[in-house]
Amino acid sequence: MKLLKNVRFLVTQNEEREIKEHVDVLIHEDKIYEIGRGLTDFINPEEVIDCSEKVVIPGLVNAHTHSSMTLLRGISDNTNLQEWLESYIFPAEEDIEETDAYLGTVLASIEMLETGTTTFNDMYFHMESVADAVEDTGIRAVLSKGLTDIEDKADMYGAEDLIREYAGHDTIDIGVAPHSVYTCSEDLLLNAKELAEKYDTLYHIHLSETEKENNDMLEERGMTPTEYLDELGILDEKVIAAHGTHLTEDDMLRLQRTKTGLAHNPAANMKLGSGRADIIELEERGLDIGLGTDGPASNNSLNIFDEAKLSALIHKEQDPEALTEQEIFDMMTIKGAKALNIDDRVGSIEEGKKADLVTIDLKQPSMRPFYRARGVVSNLVYSFDGDVSEVYVNGEKVVEDGVLQTVDREEVFKAVQSRVGKFEH
Repeated sequence: MKLLKNVRFLVTQNEEREIKEHVDVLIHEDKIYEIGRGLTDFINPEEVIDCSEKVVIPGLVNAHTHSSMTLLRGISDNTNLQEWLESYIFPAEEDIEETDAYLGTVLASIEMLETGTTTFNDMYFHMESVADAVEDTGIRAVLSKGLTDIEDKADMYGAEDLIREYAGHDTIDIGVAPHSVYTCSEDLLLNAKELAEKYDTLYHIHLSETEKENNDMLEERGMTPTEYLDELGILDEKVIAAHGTHLTEDDMLRLQRTKTGLAHNPAANMKLGSGRADIIELEERGLDIGLGTDGPASNNSLNIFDEAKLSALIHKEQDPEALTEQEIFDMMTIKGAKALNIDDRVGSIEEGKKADLVTIDLKQPSMRPFYRARGVVSNLVYSFDGDVSEVYVNGEKVVEDGVLQTVDREEVFKAVQSRVGKFEH
């Protein structure tokens, strides 16, 4: 057993959004066993961590990314999405091999874990290598092989093999991820849905990321991408749609009616000039919205704290009362977990849930001062830079004193840098 002792502020993210003060958190194996005061009076844990000057929060959730794309960080700036994809990303991706995907994901996991993210939702390729990186670094992930009609049709069989291989895994869930309506045929979209339903798993897709995507669909089928997916019977609570940057009023109604989840990726959308999702309206409609970074080649950061502040500020541009700090923090934690259908395990600090926890030292300038317990959430959203102390995933301490302990960081950095030349075209 491990004990987080005398936690100054425990930001639970439970149904009541309680912030508990001066409490202990007992971890047994992979779960949060008990929350209370004076627990050392009754048990003798193997490890005791003094948290009297620390905030403890749930591990953060990155609701949409492409982790291996750390390899392409900085390869191109100052372009729109289509030019970025066609002139830089697609050519470079042809040279990404399994070892590259592994190293890229390890690098991404270092960055995410060292800034408090314990779960990420990923869509890419060479997913067996990505899964190996997840296991080696100790992070939690929902992984889906990106499917398009451009690639071999055997990809569908590969996606099913992946689901079977990792069934019952403790820290890896496997989803199904047709890339988008503009890269997938109707048959592929429907076959992917059939596969997701067969295994009761997540369906992960890009949706209305650009105005061009919408206009092309309207011209081709007389429907928006959301209408099209809804008419096909694809949208439901097991779907997470990334972006939703250009949604009509009718689109929003359809997402609301079908309880589709959404991943909001403001930095990547702004950087590529794609637009801005109407998160205020979608939040009011009760959608489960998580924060995502998108890929590190388009963001270019994987720090969810950066994403949180940006999201809060851009939506307050015209209305300072829009999106409170609590609503933003919900997107970083429990709402992100709900959008991924894993909120029964992660996203909040409650007895019986997985012990995915982050400790943050209050003795740093960005966390001082705090006005009452609720002021801590304000600091987490608006001033904190992600410099966490310890991170636990599945009950195991993977970050100590802000540094990931599970891999040799320096060797990873060297190996990644040595591969840069192969991606320049």
